[in-house]
Amino acid sequence: MDSSIQFEVQGCDNALITLHASSSLSGPHYYIIIGGWGNTRSQISKTVTNLQSVHNYYMTDILDCLSFKNFWISWEKGRIRVGRGNTLNDNVFLHNDDMCSFAIQEIVISTWMSTLDFAQVIPTPSVSSTSDIIEASFVKVSDCPTFEIISTIEEPLSSKSAIKCQLIENCKGYQYNKETEVCILLSETAINGTLTTMYILIE
Repeated sequence: MDSSIQFEVQGCDNALITLHASSSLSGPHYYIIIGGWGNTRSQISKTVTNLQSVHNYYMTDILDCLSFKNFWISWEKGRIRVGRGNTLNDNVFLHNDDMCSFAIQEIVISTWMSTLDFAQVIPTPSVSSTSDIIEASFVKVSDCPTFEIISTIEEPLSSKSAIKCQLIENCKGYQYNKETEVCILLSETAINGTLTTMYILIE
């Protein structure tokens, strides 16, 4: 799964990039504006049930009406970064570390009440690690999106649920019911806008 894109933009204002949790363009998403508000402000917002701004950057003329400007966006493990230039992780001007992140399934690049030219949209493959898991920690987080269920198991201890989640590559967290001793393992793919509470893996 790609974890970043690089692209060029020529236009006066309002480059819009949406990172969707679903290929149907529904459900949770990150909404990135470059050069909005008359080319004076850029912003990252997140939508689960409501649109919420998470980071703003105030700078005039980040876009150019007459020439192409280079940008990149990365989103690996909920670490949203937006930067200028051709080199990933350089010249960051927007960022957000999301405790309740989700896998990105679709990217939409557009504009609003403006004319923009986009060129060289290049996906960058993520680099996965094959090293053994040594340790992991989980923390209970509220108001996360609802995620796909990987499996439902019976476990006498919550800690054993954590171990099982830790050993599954796409497990993001789990929900545990002490009364029924039932554990639900959850993936990183958000499936709708309903908020829930879960134990989430901290990496």
